[in-house]
Amino acid sequence: MIPVHPLFIVGFLTMTIVVVLIVMAIVGAMRSQPGPTTMPMAQGAPNQGTPLDILARRFAAGEMSAEDYQKARDLLQGDSPKGS
Repeated sequence: MIPVHPLFIVGFLTMTIVVVLIVMAIVGAMRSQPGPTTMPMAQGAPNQGTPLDILARRFAAGEMSAEDYQKARDLLQGDSPKGS
C-alpha cells in the first residue's frame, strides 16, 4: 500500500469543502433572483388603453403611415375607410 501524507488528506478535504461552498453560493444566488416563474399568472397584461389609444401611440411612434393610421382609425370608429 502506498503511504499517504496527512497533509494530502487535509488538502483534499479543504478543496472539497471549497468546491461545495462555491456551488452552494452559485445555487443560492440563482434561486434568490426573481424570474419569470415567480410572477403570478392571474395578473394578466397591464391595461394599455383603448384600441384607439394604442393606434394613436403606434402612429406617434412612427410605426405606421398617416394613410394606414386613418384607415385603421376609421375602421375602429365604425366608419368605412376613405378611398375604398
